[in-house]
Amino acid sequence: MKFGNRLKQERQKKQMTQQKVADDLNVSRQTISSWETENSYPDIESLIQLSNYYQVSLDTLLKEDTGMTEYLKKQEVLKSIKPVTIVLTIIDVMFIALICTDLLGIIKFNSWVIRLVFVMGILNAIALILLSVFMKKVSAKPTNYQKRIPIYVTIVAISIVISIILGYLGQLGVSGIFGGIAFGCIIVLLINRKKK
Repeated sequence: MKFGNRLKQERQKKQMTQQKVADDLNVSRQTISSWETENSYPDIESLIQLSNYYQVSLDTLLKEDTGMTEYLKKQEVLKSIKPVTIVLTIIDVMFIALICTDLLGIIKFNSWVIRLVFVMGILNAIALILLSVFMKKVSAKPTNYQKRIPIYVTIVAISIVISIILGYLGQLGVSGIFGGIAFGCIIVLLINRKKK
């Protein structure tokens, strides 16, 4: 039996409405409905709550339902990838800082070191983008990407303005960095745009 049908069956056995279950578990009625129709799945904490609430073992709730177990595996993969994303982002910031210190004359590296740092930064940024695309594909629940669009557009606009000003002042290296930031944000916008 499918997970959603099992939940519905357990609720009906206890002669409860979706609203009653929702109130008891501190979720919306729509959430209960969505779980019963398998439009979404509960997270681990909610799954344990459901098991305790209906007094049914997790094994019974999950038995024979590949959709639910696949969802839980995906959540585990996403959870384990998150630290990697954070580390890659920190490394990118460090690369940008190193290049900026050289371009501004704060610390001078020889030309080969700065080229190596630049190439490593580009490769790290590509890895971060590819990881983000992978996470988006694995994610079972859609992110509310629409709320992030103004942030990306603002970063693009500010980066382009700074890039133009620095280019006009002759700071072509730093100008290129801000141009790269704008380009990266545009790529993220294009990758994550909603398909109509």
